[in-house]
Parts: sequence; C-alpha cells; structure tokens
Amino acid sequence: MTTPAPAPSNPPEPLRAAGAFKAQITKRVWYPDAPETVWVALTDPAALAEWLMPNDFKPVVGHRFRFSCDPCPGPVGQTTQCEVLELEPPRRMLWSWHMEMKPGYRESRPLLVEWTLEPERGGTRLTLRQSAYDGPRSLMIRFMMSVGWGLMIKRLMPRVMKNVAGARFTPGAIPRGKRGYSTKKSPPGALEGLTY
Repeated sequence: MTTPAPAPSNPPEPLRAAGAFKAQITKRVWYPDAPETVWVALTDPAALAEWLMPNDFKPVVGHRFRFSCDPCPGPVGQTTQCEVLELEPPRRMLWSWHMEMKPGYRESRPLLVEWTLEPERGGTRLTLRQSAYDGPRSLMIRFMMSVGWGLMIKRLMPRVMKNVAGARFTPGAIPRGKRGYSTKKSPPGALEGLTY
C-alpha cells in the first residue's frame, strides 16, 4: 500500500479562509437535534467510524488524521489523509482532504471539506461544502463523493445521533456489517491505530 504525502499543514491563506474555495459539492440537511449533538457526531472518532469511515480523528487544529477502508470502484484508493485546519465548536470545522489514488492513476491534490452548523427551527441546519476536482476525468469521483456524502449525512448520521446523550456518543448505533464501508480487504496493519 502506498500512502500519499499528507496534506500541507499550512495551506495558503486564501485556501484556508472561510468561503474562499469553490464548493463543487454542497449538501444541506436539517436535523431535529441541537448543534451540540450534531457536533458530537462530527467530532467523536467512534461516531465518525460508524457513519463515515475508520479514523484517528481528534478535534484539534493542526491534527493530521486519516480515514481508511476498502477501496471503491474507480481510481480512489484505500486511505484519505486529512488535517483539521479550522475549528469553531460547535459551529464550524474545516478539513483538508487528500485521497490516495490506486496505482496507475495520477496523484490527487488536497481538497477542502467544511462543516457548518446553524441553529434553525429548534434543531440544526448542517451544511457540508467540499471542493472537488475539475475536468471530465473527475466527473466520476465528484459524482461518487456527492452521492456518498448525501447518503451519509441524510441516512447514517441521524442514526448515530440517536446514540448521543449530552456530549457523549455510545457506540453501536450502526453495526459494523451495516455501515457504508467495508474493511474486509484491508491488508494487515492498515487499520492499526484507527477507531472503527
């Protein structure tokens, strides 16, 4: 398994500034839960592992972390290297997102993923914005990511939030065999150090 270089820890200020990147994927969903509950689903590593992927996330600016699971069809590999670039609990978080590509595919550039939570109608409006690759070759990746994010934040996150009480997540909302990913083909050691 090859691991791409991690995303840069200090991208240029225009890249890091809120709203400064062109979001090519935008998803919005309303939850009946308080922003603090949604925040736990976004920042607790065990919660992330149930609705997104196995990870070693920590809600700390500058923390480099990774997501890893079996590769999907297409050019995207097994590991995504990330870094927490900005954090405003429980309102906003910005990550770099650098996907490993399978052998034979051109190395990808880091993307940005921004999470914004706003109180609305007694619940929370979550907005996910992600930069994406340009050009016709990236159409499949953009489509897969858009569909994937939609499934995860509309169907899986609400299940995870049912297991949040106060500021704590209790694992078991989504059993391993029912999550949106697989780890059956992961080589030995690939998930070492990750919560899943």
